[in-house]
Order: sequence, then structure tokens, then C-alpha cells
Amino acid sequence: MDNTVYMICGILLLLLFILYRPGRRNKVHGMPDGSSEQSPEPAVPQGECCGKHLVCEKRRLADAMTHDAIYYEDEELDVFKGHPSDGYSDDEIESFRYVMDTMRQDEVRGWLESLQVRGIELPDELKDEAWMMIGE
Repeated sequence: MDNTVYMICGILLLLLFILYRPGRRNKVHGMPDGSSEQSPEPAVPQGECCGKHLVCEKRRLADAMTHDAIYYEDEELDVFKGHPSDGYSDDEIESFRYVMDTMRQDEVRGWLESLQVRGIELPDELKDEAWMMIGE
């Protein structure tokens, strides 16, 4: 009977040690012992972008620079080529907003690519709205 009690206590201590040993939590979540940093952005192989991450969208826009511009009945925006994104007047912002609001939601991504290829910066006031339209 004495040996049985010692064996049960030994097994329990061993289980407690295994379950609560230091660093276990980090290892379970793929982190090295003692590390409290967040894991880096997962690497997405070239050409396999899912389109749902800001990193993918930025890469896609950078890749668009190799293509020709496609116009979305927005030729009037060409006058803003080289204009800084934080320097638009309210009327100029409304010109961009009008174009963006009159297009289909699935065209916004292509329109942003077209603006980039043409050297036109979207006004800062519209960037969040445009990214939200892309994300929906």
C-alpha cells in the first residue's frame, strides 16, 4: 500500500511538472522560450496573394506600375499628376469622391491601380474609405 501511494504521488508530480513547466505556453503558440514578441506577418509566396491583407494589396499596387493605365471615365483627374496626397482642396477632394462613388465597388481596386500608374495620389481624406470599399 505504501508503494502505491508513492507511485500515485510521483505520477501526479510528473504530470503537474509536464503541464505547468516554464515556457510551455510560448512553445504551444509557436514562440521560443521567454519571447513575448508578436509573430511576424506570414510570408505569402509571390503570385499567391489572397487579396485580404493590406500587405498583399500594397504589393499588388506596386506590381500595377508595370501595366498601362485604365481610365474609369476620370480623365479630368490627370491634372492632379504629381500633386501631394495631403494638399488637395475640398473641391478637389470632391472630384475624386464623385468618381469613386459613381463606380462599382469591384472597380475601386483597378481605379486605385490606374491612379498609381498615372502618378496621381488619392487624397488622404479618401484613403480609408477606398480601402474599406476594397475590403468588402
